[in-house]
Amino acid sequence: MLLTGTLEHAHFKAWEREARVCITHASKGTLVFVVGPSGAGKSTLRSHLEGTSYRSDADPSKNQIPLVSVLATNSESGYFSSKDFYSRMLGQLGDPFRREGTLAGSPQAKQMTPEQLDFLGEPFWDSIRVSMTETKIRRAFECLAQAVHLQAIFVDEAQSMCLTHVNRSPSDHLESLKILAERLGIIIFLFGTYDLLDIWNHSAQLNRRSHLIHLQRYDTDLDADRAAFYSVLRMYSKAIGFEEPATLSKHAETVLAWTFGVFGEVEKLFERARFTALAQGRDGLRWQDIEEAKYTPIQTERLKHEIETGEARVKGELPKPAKAAPTKRGSKHPGRRNPVRDPCGPQP
Repeated sequence: MLLTGTLEHAHFKAWEREARVCITHASKGTLVFVVGPSGAGKSTLRSHLEGTSYRSDADPSKNQIPLVSVLATNSESGYFSSKDFYSRMLGQLGDPFRREGTLAGSPQAKQMTPEQLDFLGEPFWDSIRVSMTETKIRRAFECLAQAVHLQAIFVDEAQSMCLTHVNRSPSDHLESLKILAERLGIIIFLFGTYDLLDIWNHSAQLNRRSHLIHLQRYDTDLDADRAAFYSVLRMYSKAIGFEEPATLSKHAETVLAWTFGVFGEVEKLFERARFTALAQGRDGLRWQDIEEAKYTPIQTERLKHEIETGEARVKGELPKPAKAAPTKRGSKHPGRRNPVRDPCGPQP
């Protein structure tokens, strides 16, 4: 990171306020979708909320684990595995009953009902590493989450849930999380790129139980956005150390155009430029270093397409289907003969 700490620019503060409103006022069982382009600040916002909105006790005797934060990664097969997902969430809660005798007499056991204790006391848990089912892992997570008074789940890289087997719809995982949120009375935050919108808004029932926070970029067409973007560039100018102090002030508009107003892209642009300078034995950056670090035309076009397509989907606009290449159509019909008759009458 070129700037230490959380970069709380104007948009970031607005996203934080909106997220805090959801945490404080959203009804239990709500799914909050936090989407934006790559580098918009989704993981930064998640980390910030983890440290400021939910208390994590270092003292295990207090038995308070109000938040589970997990990464929605793909399994070795390349697809999202809900079994692996719930296993890792279970591990976030400490998973005390996987060790024989740990659950009996523990603080968690005092918070559980007799039915929950009977379930977690089955011999199955002694051999869970050998044989386990997704259903039992999920049930165990629910029991333990209730015992420790879980309040929220943060899922980072949630767009990975869209990568599923052919015989399973990505929305199945979302429905599963919705039921989990309602059963536990918690809020689930899903942080992901615009690909997460593939499973957003897929049913009217989900619409009533969800909220969308769009981490939008700084728009070059808005004066307020440009002014806010330039103010953060001045922070970078002081932190990076250019050979000419006014370098970013002179080229601020160009940097905005190259990065499309996404500060994650700004960070990476300056990072690549720094590598170039260090490779040449220089500590200070020059504008030429940044020019060499910018994306190629193909990379720039790809980034622009991803952003514009994602923003259109947030607004509810469906992407236009690609036009098919024109084909020549003759008088022939598929499957029908087109015989050529012999000439009639006298021939010359």
